[in-house]
Amino acid sequence: MKWNATKIIDYLNKWKEGQEYICAKVESKEWRTLSQNRTWYKLFNWISTHLWYNVEEVKSFLLAGTFGTHKMKLNTEEIEVPNESRTSSLSKEQGIFFIETILAFVKLKGIPIKVTSREIDSLYESFTN
Repeated sequence: MKWNATKIIDYLNKWKEGQEYICAKVESKEWRTLSQNRTWYKLFNWISTHLWYNVEEVKSFLLAGTFGTHKMKLNTEEIEVPNESRTSSLSKEQGIFFIETILAFVKLKGIPIKVTSREIDSLYESFTN
């Protein structure tokens, strides 16, 4: 059963002798939205076209720039890898931050990307839902 704290307390107040209960706290995160997914892949493609890198390189670069990197030892070599290497593991809040960071990067580099107001409206509606 999936209950909040109030419902659990109400249920336990009706405790019956001899019964045992197991309760576990589960952390969950709100996953990214489809609008976020569509937006950053559109941005990846535009940046890729403008800067002449493939989409996966652009994605990896932006994830590393947004969420940082860490060193990983591979045999005797040390390499830097992104802390977040996949967009699929981002939460909704991380997705918002990621898109804002990409838009700031695009503006800084003067990359001509056209995002319609309808797309932005859809994106920000998904943030609040």
